[in-house]
Amino acid sequence: MVQFETIEKERRDYGNFPGEKFIEVSRNKAIQDNGDENSFIQIATGYYNDEEPQYKKRFTVPTDNKAVEHIVEKLPEMFEKEKEEN
Repeated sequence: MVQFETIEKERRDYGNFPGEKFIEVSRNKAIQDNGDENSFIQIATGYYNDEEPQYKKRFTVPTDNKAVEHIVEKLPEMFEKEKEEN
């Protein structure tokens, strides 16, 4: 059975009301039964239910330079295009 471990995480609230929604970026690793480990970065969104975080959506990114560089390059570009259209 695979076990997951969170190495580090940073959470930031957003939305119209403080403490309503959050986005979280974390470093994680998956540990296989045979001891093999696979590191990854996770971006998660969620909301609070009685001040407890409830995760809604998750997106994982491999810890690969090309993958991370592509996201770092394209995310601001996509965001700017979205702002221009609205």
